[in-house]
Amino acid sequence: YADNAAAAAAGELIILCVPDSQIEPVCRDLADSGSLRADQILLHTSGANAADVLLPAKAAGVAIGALHPLQSFAGTPADAQAFAGSFFAIDGDTRAKDAAEDLALALGGRCLFIPPQDRALYHAAAVMTSNYLTALLGIAEQLAARWTPPGQALETLLPLAEATLANIRRQGTAAALTGPIARGDEATVDRHLESLPPALLPLYKELGLAALSLTADRLSSEHKAALRHLLSTPAQKEELL
Repeated sequence: YADNAAAAAAGELIILCVPDSQIEPVCRDLADSGSLRADQILLHTSGANAADVLLPAKAAGVAIGALHPLQSFAGTPADAQAFAGSFFAIDGDTRAKDAAEDLALALGGRCLFIPPQDRALYHAAAVMTSNYLTALLGIAEQLAARWTPPGQALETLLPLAEATLANIRRQGTAAALTGPIARGDEATVDRHLESLPPALLPLYKELGLAALSLTADRLSSEHKAALRHLLSTPAQKEELL
């Protein structure tokens, strides 16, 4: 089909795989076209939006819902196997949720039922897990490029990243934390702060404080206080930014 309304009229389960900003306009166009029926189910695949963005279709009696695969697709062709083992964030009308659950299970996935009011928070967690991890590795790649052969900076870091993810899978985030903060090594953290470009200091400190929160009872109160002071005090070179 080259026409959305004609395609929607022929379907029982309709999935809108469009950018977030286009979900409501496309849904409204379908509703206005008269192609929707009360026996149909309409889903979107947005992570941040709840099912209510499809309300124009609900007026026609269509069951509406959201089905977001908690997985990353970076422009390469993917088949159904790419969904196996992944979670799908689902919400919406009962009939739509049932259909979304059936589809997720058929793809080898698992279901995560997110309250509509928590969709943005859920999506923020997904962005931090995927997009911001990519950004963080991009920053590390730029730092490592100083002493690695051209084009090989990321290659030197990926085994460490992959081993860390494997440790997290086996042990959880707190137990998998290693490095100077997990050891209470204030001197090394201080050397990091002295060596990093000023623009990266706020990010390093925020992540350091987040890492410190994972140490629980592994560190003495003295080590925690010293690290917290290092990571919370603006350095002179930060103040010059």
